[in-house]
Amino acid sequence: MDNTNGLTIEAVPVGKNGSATLTVKVGGDVLAVEKLDLTKPKARQEFTKRLCENRKGIDSKELESKLLILAAGVVGKPESKNPTSSDAISEIDVSYLARPERFITHDVSGLVVPIMSIMDDKPFGRWILYLRWADGKREQRPMVPALDLPNNKKLWIYPEPSEPPANMLPGWSQAARKTWLAGSHAPNPSELFKRLCQRIEYFLDLPKRQAPGMASTLALWTMLSYCFQNLGAVPYLYLGGPTGSGKSRVIEILSRLVFRSVSSSNMTGPALFRTLHSYGGILLLDEAERLKQSNDPSMGEILSMLLAGYKRGGKATRLEPIGENGFKTVHFDVFGPKALACIAGLPPALASRCITMMMFRSPPGSEKPQRGIDADPAAWQSLRDDLHALAMEHGAVWLELPRNVEVCPKMSGRDFELWQPILALAAWIESHGARGLLKLLQEHALAVIDAGRDDSTPDTDETLLKILVEKIRCGHAPTPGEILAKAQELDSASFIKWSPKGISERLKRYGLATHRSCGRKIYGRITPDDLRRVQECYGVDLELDENTEEV
Repeated sequence: MDNTNGLTIEAVPVGKNGSATLTVKVGGDVLAVEKLDLTKPKARQEFTKRLCENRKGIDSKELESKLLILAAGVVGKPESKNPTSSDAISEIDVSYLARPERFITHDVSGLVVPIMSIMDDKPFGRWILYLRWADGKREQRPMVPALDLPNNKKLWIYPEPSEPPANMLPGWSQAARKTWLAGSHAPNPSELFKRLCQRIEYFLDLPKRQAPGMASTLALWTMLSYCFQNLGAVPYLYLGGPTGSGKSRVIEILSRLVFRSVSSSNMTGPALFRTLHSYGGILLLDEAERLKQSNDPSMGEILSMLLAGYKRGGKATRLEPIGENGFKTVHFDVFGPKALACIAGLPPALASRCITMMMFRSPPGSEKPQRGIDADPAAWQSLRDDLHALAMEHGAVWLELPRNVEVCPKMSGRDFELWQPILALAAWIESHGARGLLKLLQEHALAVIDAGRDDSTPDTDETLLKILVEKIRCGHAPTPGEILAKAQELDSASFIKWSPKGISERLKRYGLATHRSCGRKIYGRITPDDLRRVQECYGVDLELDENTEEV
């Protein structure tokens, strides 16, 4: 049964060919009782035409959408007609598939909002779709499986979300939605960004020197959560620091700002897969130390989901039981920004997908830790309302963000992938009045990258590289064994269990390989360029400059 805006359609399947007996009512009035093959588009169109001619005031597009939803349900049942029938199945262009919670195209930008209604004196959840078309038209409509685009194409909305739970908050308030539909102006991006930074810094004691860059990064990441859908990859946030340094506080702040937050510290892997796939949203994972528990299968599932979810199209794959007949492979869409907070650090592969933010304890006497985060709920709601309005107004403009590669000229590889979306968004906000923002973020990003390089190169590796450089400077082509002997002389505790083969394997990671000469493996073909590349890419100071001709 479909019931929206007073129009009720009851469908009772008849036979095995996709037909159903439809009873259409408005209020208590029965408008039609008719058998109809729901799988045939022409039959649905003729039924809609007849009904609209007999009863004025019925929205034909709304009725067609309801019939299409019913048709999808009938076709999916075992008693329906053969699914290979051309009437039941037609191929579509997958580039015209969009997730329901938030989508951006050149023709239309949209999102769905969960709302609670009353039926038979009981609350029930339903979805309302909000759209802004390229010509500026704004509208709301019930959730539909497809939208008609101006180029005679359809935008298919998939997967169809299940009914929203009763405790699912809309994010975008009813009053703000009405104001938006009435044609209100979208907020100024620069002013909204400034308010976000002020709100963040009101609750957090950030290191004085890094505070502008850290607050700006958090504000931009929040804004990115409303427009990431068309990016090739999204940056995760890693919030590190000792106990009491404000990591959980940041998670609390983000949960009140980002688009459809999903907060968790103990949710199971399957629950996370299904939640993100069904409803979308931004995962905020506190106490993420458990991800290092390699002997825990459930943590392995969550880690695999996180590793896949930073790339568009990233999916978590599981085998789901099919009664007593075995298993089937199910793919869960888990793409989207995620914030992870923990003390002990993340697994290296996951850390490489993150922008790192190291938090610090508040100084003695600071009022910020005592400030009630929900003491002023209206302030949070105002920011969320403006973020939704901004997302709807500028969706098509945000499609161009991935093309702005000039914003990070000194970055490459994973560093470019993580920071380019943030810096492109900063450049766009700067164009609306936030003077100096791009330069501030560029400098902060390079500082974070340099610090990350220091952390990613173990002290033992740095020792080995410096020994290699020193021996080559002395005109010697050392063997791995000779490097090991010198390393054990300098730091016996760290290298006591190492072997020459281990030295060779470790240096090979940096592109420094041995070759065989007179029956020995030696480092005799290492050039200054090889070592400068290691110095530049890994942040290890080997005392080499650009003019070094010899090591």
